Amino acid sequence: MRRLFLLISFLTLILTGIFGGISPVFGAVQGPIDMLDAVNALRQENGLSPYEFDAGLMASAQIHADYMAEIGEITHVRADGSGPEDLGFFENVAGGQNLTIQVAIYSLWSDPDHWSTMVGMRFGKAGVGVAEKDGIVYYVLQVKKVQTGLEGQPTPDYNVTADPQLVNPVITVTPQLDGSIIHEVLDGQSLWSIATTYGITIAEIIQWNNLAPTPVIFPGERLLVKPQPTATTTPTITLTPVPATRTPTPTMTPKTPTATATITLTPTITPKPPFSVYNMEKSQRSTVGIVLVALCGLGLLTVAYFGFIRK
Repeated sequence: MRRLFLLISFLTLILTGIFGGISPVFGAVQGPIDMLDAVNALRQENGLSPYEFDAGLMASAQIHADYMAEIGEITHVRADGSGPEDLGFFENVAGGQNLTIQVAIYSLWSDPDHWSTMVGMRFGKAGVGVAEKDGIVYYVLQVKKVQTGLEGQPTPDYNVTADPQLVNPVITVTPQLDGSIIHEVLDGQSLWSIATTYGITIAEIIQWNNLAPTPVIFPGERLLVKPQPTATTTPTITLTPVPATRTPTPTMTPKTPTATATITLTPTITPKPPFSVYNMEKSQRSTVGIVLVALCGLGLLTVAYFGFIRK
């Protein structure tokens, strides 16, 4: 029966890997059967029957593990927007760098909601998917509660395991004087629940506390969940000298030229001739003409006499 179980599981995972785009993980990384065995071992510790292997859930879980590895995100939402509540099963998902099954079960899934998926029902069917990409391992556990007859009856105390003190809610701690916060781990608290309560990431807790890449925390361990605030350096204010106010050069106002006295020339009176022939009567001009001719003739006679004849 055990061999048949493993054969069916192996064939289911191979087919899922072929059609899902990302190959199932075997070898160095623990596989789906290892996860289901670990969950059933936890159920046995709590006095419960092991989950029944379900080929349909195995295929569904592997498809979702491959999808998370493809998009690099830990989510309950499928590519079509559906979730576990739409598909009729309970689901735990986890992912981390080289994440092991033990860390996933006893650290990441130790809060009440995830814990009840593993030990919260008396009987059920389960499927597990495991995928790995770029060193990140993704786990998916899907559980469907058996709904018929005695198998459909819930456990007497749905959220309580064999140890009633196993899970303690995470309560935030008052910051210390320097502003940092130190959280002391209690039974059942996980890095996931601590990070969620303080609004930080698991990667930040690992970094601030120098934890291993796949850490396992223990009750009583003190974790730094908020570092001391870094003092902000106040920038030095450099006073810029105020430039000297320039005295404006007065603008020369052009003077209105003084009016220069202009010398008005007195017109020279042109002397009038003693007489003018133009103002004489015609008869007078004729007389004047005759007189002038006579005088000219007399002058010529005088010149001839003294110039030529008298010699």
